[in-house]
Amino acid sequence: MNQLRAVLIDDETNAREALTNLLRILCPEVTLVGEAKNADLGIELIKKEKPNLVFLDIQMPGKTGFDLLASFDKVDFGVIFTTAYQEFAIRAFRFSAIDYLLKPIDPDELQAAVEKFKSQIAGVNPQQLQILQEHLDTTPSPRLIKRKKNDNQRIALPTAEGIHFVQMTDIIQCESLGSYTKFHLVKGPPIVVSRLLKEYEEILDNYYFFRVHQSNIVNLEHIKRYVKGDGGQVWMSDNTEIEVSRRRKDEFLSLLSDFYVNSGKLK
Repeated sequence: MNQLRAVLIDDETNAREALTNLLRILCPEVTLVGEAKNADLGIELIKKEKPNLVFLDIQMPGKTGFDLLASFDKVDFGVIFTTAYQEFAIRAFRFSAIDYLLKPIDPDELQAAVEKFKSQIAGVNPQQLQILQEHLDTTPSPRLIKRKKNDNQRIALPTAEGIHFVQMTDIIQCESLGSYTKFHLVKGPPIVVSRLLKEYEEILDNYYFFRVHQSNIVNLEHIKRYVKGDGGQVWMSDNTEIEVSRRRKDEFLSLLSDFYVNSGKLK
């Protein structure tokens, strides 16, 4: 697809003008066919223009961007959220594998988001939106003070074949493969995602996952045994053995202790 038809839905006039100018200068392949200042007008605009791509604000007076999407039986257009959310909310977008742009919009990030969409040309899966909303509605926990249990939490893992929706309790470990991350699961083959392990370290930071080594993040639920040593080793539920970095040992053991106290498990 050479030319993209796009609409822009945002209640802030300045934000719409700024994004319009950036698109005209940086993304000539994007034709802006309409704007709307609220969700109701946005719904009408989308039905009329049938765009390939929608730039959508989340927080608007009245209905939210989520409400707008929920009004469609099938979201057969791409969505790039534009939002003023900061910090912990970024983790929510990464959990759901949905594209977003933080305001004020960075020109390089805008170009990258458009290029990524052009390579996919797909609508938004309802499960992605559900995961995003679940995590946006969750208050962040301070690191190592009170982490959330992995129960009933899902993460979206984008691959070349499509998006995989995985229960976090089913993840045994995440392994670095250069610029890729390999997810080892309880059932089925591993899933390889074209993202750095560091990104998933940040995404999983509020849960009982820990980067024990430069190359591995482990799910504490799947640790069968810790073997003492310089840094030590953990034996996982799939019988793999993973080294614990010496400099990460104390923080890891502290979190492991916290996990067993809060889960009611004894080692």
